Amino acid sequence: MKNTESTPDTIQGVRYQWQLKTPHHDLAKEIETALGLPPLVALILTTRHITSTTQANDYLYCRLENLHPPDNMPDLDKAVTRIVRALEQGEQIAVYGDYDVDGITATALLVHFLSSLDGAVRWYIPHRLQEGYGLNSKALQAMHGEGVTLVISVDCGSTNHEAIELAGKLGLDVIVTDHHLPPHSLPAAIALVNPKRSEETEELRDLAGVGVAFYLAAALRAHFRRAGRWSTSEQPNLKKYLDWVALGTLADMAPLTGTNRILARFGLVELSQTSNCGLRALKAICGLEKNTISDWDVLFRLGPRLNAPGRLASGDLAVRFLLSTDTAEARNLAFELEELNRQRQHEEKELLAEVLYLVEADSSLEQSSSLVLASPGWHKGLLGLVASRLVERFNKPTILLTQVDQHWEGSGRSFGTFDLYQALYSCREHLVRFGGHKQAAGLGLRKELLTEFRTAFESIVEEQMDPEDLRRTMKVDAMVQLDEINPELMAYLERMQPHGVGNPEPVFCCRGFQVENQQILKGCHLRLRLRQGKARLGAIGFNFIESDHPPPVPEWLFFSPRWNHWQGQKRIQLHIIDYR
Repeated sequence: MKNTESTPDTIQGVRYQWQLKTPHHDLAKEIETALGLPPLVALILTTRHITSTTQANDYLYCRLENLHPPDNMPDLDKAVTRIVRALEQGEQIAVYGDYDVDGITATALLVHFLSSLDGAVRWYIPHRLQEGYGLNSKALQAMHGEGVTLVISVDCGSTNHEAIELAGKLGLDVIVTDHHLPPHSLPAAIALVNPKRSEETEELRDLAGVGVAFYLAAALRAHFRRAGRWSTSEQPNLKKYLDWVALGTLADMAPLTGTNRILARFGLVELSQTSNCGLRALKAICGLEKNTISDWDVLFRLGPRLNAPGRLASGDLAVRFLLSTDTAEARNLAFELEELNRQRQHEEKELLAEVLYLVEADSSLEQSSSLVLASPGWHKGLLGLVASRLVERFNKPTILLTQVDQHWEGSGRSFGTFDLYQALYSCREHLVRFGGHKQAAGLGLRKELLTEFRTAFESIVEEQMDPEDLRRTMKVDAMVQLDEINPELMAYLERMQPHGVGNPEPVFCCRGFQVENQQILKGCHLRLRLRQGKARLGAIGFNFIESDHPPPVPEWLFFSPRWNHWQGQKRIQLHIIDYR
C-alpha cells in the first residue's frame, strides 16, 4: 500500500491473470477513523461489500446475538406443531439424512436434540451406491413397517415427489428440511422447511442443511419455553451444537456471509474446545488436539475424513461417530474414518489418472468449453471430487458420469460465475433428475441421451460463460510492502475468518523485494526467503514446480499471509498463490 509506483490494470502471473480490486477510499478513511483501524484493514473492508462503519464493526466483531431470527421461514411453524405432537404422543420419529458432512451433522444434531426432549428417535442415511441421494420409497416403506409415523428429512427431500407421495398413502407423515433449490412443483410433504422457497427469508437463504436443522431446533426450543416446559435458564444450550453446524456449513461450501459466517465463526470456537468424544479423537489423529481449529482444518483435515464413509459406502458410520458418548468406541470409529479416508485418497488418485488420460488423449476436448465424460466403471462416490480437480486444471465446467442400471449418474462442478444448476435446468429435457447448487450438482440421464446432453450442455456453457472466468482472472485486495505484513495486521485478518465462498481470504501483491533464498521441496513445492528493507518473511508455494528446472526468481508475488505453527513457535508465512 505504501508503494507509489504505478500498477497496471492487469498483471499476468504464472497461473492467473490478476486485477486490483477497486477500494472506496473515502469510506475506508471514515471506517479507519471511526473504528481506529489500520488503513490497510479499512481498505480491505471496502472491497467486501461493506458500505458503512456499522457493517464494518459487525463484520469484525460479530456476535451470536446478531443471528437473524427465523421469521417467515416457510412451513417452520407447521413443522414445529407436528414434531411437538409426535413428542407428546410418544410417536416413533426417523431423521432421514444425506451421506455428506452437511447431511451427517444435520442428522446428528436433530437426533441428539429430539432425544434430549425424550423423543423416540432413530436415523437413516441412504447408501450412496445402492440407494443414491434423497428419500426413497423402499426405505420409507421399511420405516412404516417398523412403526415410524413421522420422518424428518435433513439436507434432502425437496425433489422426492414419488417417495413422499407413497409415504402419504401409507399414512407416514414427512417433514422436509432442506436448503437445495426447490423445484417449481413441490412434493406433498406436510411441511417443507427450506429458506430458498421465499424471498422474505433472504438473510437465511444460504443456510446449509445443518443450519436449517439448527433453526428448527431453535424453534422447537422456543415453543417449549413458551409452553412452560423450562425457564430461560433451564432451556437446552444450542451453542453446544455449533461445532457440528460449523463442520457442515464449511464442508458444504455454503457462502460465509451474514448468518452463515456467524454460525461458522462461533462453531470453530466450539470445535476448538469440543467435548464430543468422536471429534476429540479425530482431532488427535489429525494432530489438531492442541490447535485452534480453522476453516482450512475443516476443509482439508476433518471434513474429508467425515465424508469418506458416505463416499465409499454408507454415511451411517459417521453419524454413529458423532453421537458416540463412549471414549473407546469413538476412538475406534475415528480410526475407521482415517482408514476409509486413506482408501478414498488412493481410489481418487487412480480415478483422476484415468480421467486425465481420457482428456489428454482426445484432442477435440482441447477446444471445448466444457467437459462431459462417462465410463461404466467409475466410482460414483468419487466423481464430484475428481470433477473439482478437472475444473482446477482445465478451467472448464465439468460433469463426470458412471453407469447405474440403464442410466448415467454422476456429479458436476463449476467455477467463477457460471451457474451449473441453471445450466442443468436448461438441459432438463435430457435428464431424469438433477439438483444441487450454483457450483456443484448431481444428475442422472438415460443412457442413450448422453450425446444429446453433452451437445446441449456445451452450447449453454459457450453462451453463458463469463470471459473473465475463462481467462482465470483473480482479484488482489491491495498492493503492499512486506513490513505491512505484521502481527497487528494478522490479528485483524483473523477477525475476518472464517474464509470461503462469499468471504475469500485476502490476497495481497508485493514487488520490489529481494529473494535471499529459493528452495524446491519434495520436487514440487517452492520455498522462498524474502527481504524488503528491514522486513524479512518466509513464503511457501505448494505444487508450483512441474519440472526438474528451478523457476525464475519472482519479481511479483501474490499471496495470503497465515500463521505457521512449528515446534512450538508461531511465525508469519506467506502462502504463495501466484507469481510473475
